[in-house]
Amino acid sequence: MNRRLIEVVVILASLLFGYLLISGIQKSSNSSLVNDKQVSALPTFPAPQIAPTSSESPIGKVIGLLTIPAAEVLTLPIARGVDEVTLNTGVAGAYSWSGPGENGVFALAAHRVGAGGPFRHLDRVEIGDRIVVESGSKKFNYRIISNITVDPTDTSVLNGPKDDSRIVLITCTPLDTFAKRIVVTGQLIRD
Repeated sequence: MNRRLIEVVVILASLLFGYLLISGIQKSSNSSLVNDKQVSALPTFPAPQIAPTSSESPIGKVIGLLTIPAAEVLTLPIARGVDEVTLNTGVAGAYSWSGPGENGVFALAAHRVGAGGPFRHLDRVEIGDRIVVESGSKKFNYRIISNITVDPTDTSVLNGPKDDSRIVLITCTPLDTFAKRIVVTGQLIRD
C-alpha cells in the first residue's frame, strides 16, 4: 500500500510540475488553449471537506486510479472535485454524489488539452471497451455502453438508474473550439 501511495504522489507531483511548466510557457507567449468561459461551462460541485490523510495531495484526497486502455489512459489519479484547480492539475475530477462501484452515477471530468490532457484520446473509445477504477483494495471493471457528444449545458448525461452502477467520463470537444462535450458511459461488470 505504501508503494502505491508513493507512486500516486510521484505521478501527481510530475503532473503538477508539467502543468506549471506549460502554464508558464503559455503565459509568456500570451496564449491560452482553454478560455475561462469554456472551463466555467462545466457544472461544478464543491469538493467535500476531507480530513487530512496519508493520501492527501495539493488538490484533495486521491480516491482511486483510473485506467482506460483504449484512450491511452494508464493509472490516472482520481480526486474529489471538478473545480478549476483540481482539473488543471491533470487528474480526473470526481463529482461528489457517488463513488466507484456504488449504485448511481460515478462521474469524472478531465481535460483533453492542457493539464497533461488526460482525456486527450477519449474520443477513441468504443462500445464494449473497458474502464478500470482501483479504489483502496478493490478493482471495479466497467464496460462502455455509450459514447456520445452533447452540448455543454446538457446535464441529463449525469442521470442514471439508482439501482445500477455507472461511470460517466466527460471532456471537451472538438480540440479547437471545445464547443461540445464527449460523454462516455460505462456499466459496472458485476462478478
